[in-house]
Amino acid sequence: MLKHLSGLLAVSALFVGAMALPPISGTAQAQFVPYQGPYRQTPPPPPHPPNERIPPHARTMQWVPGQWKWVGNGYQWVPGHLVRVQAHRPPPYSPRG
Repeated sequence: MLKHLSGLLAVSALFVGAMALPPISGTAQAQFVPYQGPYRQTPPPPPHPPNERIPPHARTMQWVPGQWKWVGNGYQWVPGHLVRVQAHRPPPYSPRG
């Protein structure tokens, strides 16, 4: 019985030791693959000259100035426009407790 138990203990120790070792044949190798797509290393164009004429508008409207927008492979100027101003409403107050 003792011989059987010592054999079982030896096999168990061998199994646990083998499980603790990392698999040698299946290790992952990290590879660096540089990006080969289109890339422009140019800064955005300078600000558009401030020659946009702001049209007369009501107090409920606000002027948003023009800006450069990236389109495909270059910048395109988007002119300014008017947007409706959202009315500010304070959050509802409810006492706690």
